[in-house]
Amino acid sequence: MVKLAPKTSLGLALVYAAGGISWLIAMGIAALWFRTILLNPNLPPKTEEAVAPLYYFLVTFHGQAAMMIIVEDLSFSLFAYALYKSNMSTIHNKLLYALFWLVNVPMIITFAGGPKTGWYMYPPLALQSGCWLEFHSNTLIGLAYFMMFVQAVAVTLTALVMFIDALKTKPKEGKIPIFAAYAMMFAGAFIFLTEPALAAAELWYVLYFWANVPVNPLTWVVLFWFWGHPVVYYVPFTVFGGLYALIPQFAGRPLYSEKWARWNILLLFTFGMTAWVHHLQTWPLPVYIRAFITPTTLILAAGSGLTVLNLGLTIATAKKYDYKNPVGFASLIAFIGFILAGLQALILPENTLNVLVHNTYYVVGHFHLMIWTIIVVGYVAILLDMLQAKMGTLMQLSNISKGMVFGGLGLWTVGALGAGYTMSYAGYIGLIRRWVSYPPYFQSFMDAISYFAMIMGISFAMYAIPVIFTLLRVGTSIFWVSSEAPSMPAGTNITMNNTPTDTPKVDHAKDTVNPNSFKGNDKNLV
Repeated sequence: MVKLAPKTSLGLALVYAAGGISWLIAMGIAALWFRTILLNPNLPPKTEEAVAPLYYFLVTFHGQAAMMIIVEDLSFSLFAYALYKSNMSTIHNKLLYALFWLVNVPMIITFAGGPKTGWYMYPPLALQSGCWLEFHSNTLIGLAYFMMFVQAVAVTLTALVMFIDALKTKPKEGKIPIFAAYAMMFAGAFIFLTEPALAAAELWYVLYFWANVPVNPLTWVVLFWFWGHPVVYYVPFTVFGGLYALIPQFAGRPLYSEKWARWNILLLFTFGMTAWVHHLQTWPLPVYIRAFITPTTLILAAGSGLTVLNLGLTIATAKKYDYKNPVGFASLIAFIGFILAGLQALILPENTLNVLVHNTYYVVGHFHLMIWTIIVVGYVAILLDMLQAKMGTLMQLSNISKGMVFGGLGLWTVGALGAGYTMSYAGYIGLIRRWVSYPPYFQSFMDAISYFAMIMGISFAMYAIPVIFTLLRVGTSIFWVSSEAPSMPAGTNITMNNTPTDTPKVDHAKDTVNPNSFKGNDKNLV
């Protein structure tokens, strides 16, 4: 393991990228599988009895793989690359590589047990042996939850180690570059502060099955959602930092307001850890807590709106935006997609409206659109830049790769918007989520969602092939060609304002910092 450990922050970023993409493929296959099941809602009782357990396992696998593994893998990939781009570095690469396996492998044991609990694992359902396809004894179910506990601890430690490494290699003088600042706060401190709540909830289940310790449902749910809502921000808020770096680069001008971007970290960080309470809307909450829910959620939404405004003004005031570059195109698509995905959330902070759509496909459509746009496409934009850094500044994507990326992301966006808005409309008129047998009236909606999902599956293969083949170093000469005009190398400084920043130079061949080497006249690095 030590010999295979990456020696650079870029190498570490690509390792976590490979982990996230592997799980994303498995999760996508599960999604297409259970969507196929949903094409037949009126099954005979015996057939439904046989199919339902498989359906609920696939739904659980889909959700848990996404929220407990993929999100974390992509966040750490972004964190490591943000440090690389910012002339900072990970130091404990061997430890972080070992933690990579602890973040990914334990959940394989859990999934081998066939959980049917849903990714949220609500008691008392999740405390019943009948909620597992393969594991039925207290010992095995306790083992499954213990593996989840180990995984959550590994995630917490990874965030902490990367954050400490970032602090040790930050600029001696001046500001931390904007991409690294967002990564440190949201892929580092934010995860470190919220992931332990999940670990505690999972350990409580372990103690229930191994030592008969009783579980209080409301306290457990509070622990879960203290992690379960912030986790949806791990990648998007870190991607915000990446877009703050990339969009100005392709707009050919500085970020409209770096001050807004930096102050927004405080707003997003603070209210990202308070808005989770709106997941308890359907519980009998006191009035003062309900009064707390709406403003905190709206303030958090205002932070996302400030990001949209900042990036939008950057694009709008540019002379020309280079959307012909695959990275620039993906960044723009992620930005536009995030706006369209956010429109559905406008009604959710309102208590009376939230209760009506809380457990319907309306919410499913909203958060899936967020995943499909700002998380998937936003990450792809940064990953393409990451691969450019790996291949070298004298290489660029071939015409074949560009066609697959442009076509794939374009088709992906069409499928995502179609599926997401169909889900939300069906939920608005009453389609309850997670039902394997739903009213026949909604079958046409389910059919449309499944067809859009198939389009997304095809489009994912299109833009993923150049990425995966590059990661595997297979056929890279097909997907990458020599470039006469070198592209901007990783770590290139872009003038953001007139504030000088003394940033230590990093030898990226070894990813070590030379503390005696500074460029006193460098501007803030994006």
